Amino acid sequence: MLNVVSRDLNEKTRLIRARDYIPASIHGNKLDRSIPISIYKTDFARMIDAGQNTGILELNLNGDIKKCLLREVQVDSVKEGFIHIDFLLVD
Repeated sequence: MLNVVSRDLNEKTRLIRARDYIPASIHGNKLDRSIPISIYKTDFARMIDAGQNTGILELNLNGDIKKCLLREVQVDSVKEGFIHIDFLLVD
């Protein structure tokens, strides 16, 4: 399970990344609009290193468990950091 937090869309993404979080979104047909979230960079990197990035992932959003697929990861190849992550809701 990956812990995520809600994100304010008015906050600059560079400030989110400066706090060691990765901006992300949850998309899905059952949602009226996407859910903006942030993921702690170390937690996401550990999940990727452990090979747990395939199949259904459980995201803990303020105590609400969302079952999602990892849809896209945008990576900055120069700075070797994550830029943005997209999840697809499967519930």
